[in-house]
Amino acid sequence: MSSNNVQFGEYIDFEIKKRFGIITLNRVHRSNAFDIKQFENLKNVVQYCQNEEKIRGLILTNNGNSFSTGVDLGAIDGSDHEAVKYLEATAATICKLLYNGKPAICAINGRTMGEGVVFSTCCDYRIATKDSYFQMPEIFSGIFTGTGCLVLFSRILGILWTKKLCMFAEKITAEKALIIGLIDEVVNNKEELMKAALDKANYLFTKNQTVLNAIKLCANHLADKSYYDAYELEKVGSNWYQFDDKNQYILDFRKKFE
Repeated sequence: MSSNNVQFGEYIDFEIKKRFGIITLNRVHRSNAFDIKQFENLKNVVQYCQNEEKIRGLILTNNGNSFSTGVDLGAIDGSDHEAVKYLEATAATICKLLYNGKPAICAINGRTMGEGVVFSTCCDYRIATKDSYFQMPEIFSGIFTGTGCLVLFSRILGILWTKKLCMFAEKITAEKALIIGLIDEVVNNKEELMKAALDKANYLFTKNQTVLNAIKLCANHLADKSYYDAYELEKVGSNWYQFDDKNQYILDFRKKFE
């Protein structure tokens, strides 16, 4: 149960600290793998964090020794193409909410595979325990790594590491993930993990929220645009102070990148 009596299904814990929504994946008996219902619940709680004005950002983390092992193939009939499309669309919506929404911190403890890697990559700051590792195993099952991960990986990690992860399914240690930019910080254990995540949340809490959100949108989206188009959008970001309704300003600014 959450501290504010808002619940998002049996396998997601939610509470608010430092005005950050803390989302904890808790489907431990399945290594936090996602079935369709877990995807829906995660989408709902991330959307709640975006819509709730008292929440300034979110922390995505896990119980157990796996952040997530990706899609629960045992719970999904791969021959049901409509169900698969719905699953992919729901996962893609989660990516969009994390990538375009309020500041997001990912606190990773343990195995991180498939969509677990993708969702973490959508966040703005990623912390992992030293025993964590990362892998995209979809190629072993002949599954295309979609839901936006190829776009994200190629932007954040570059073409070569995108191929190593998605074509060759390389298993990446936390130390290697730090070197290639897949994560931003390594800590020793779960206790240090949550302290580091809350320290980052506390830092972000004290900053101008409109400026933070505008910087995030520009940083995530301007690199693939021409200088002229990118600068015109950057100027909209820098003129934030001219708008009386800052929440509406950010909502309108987000639409320019959708």
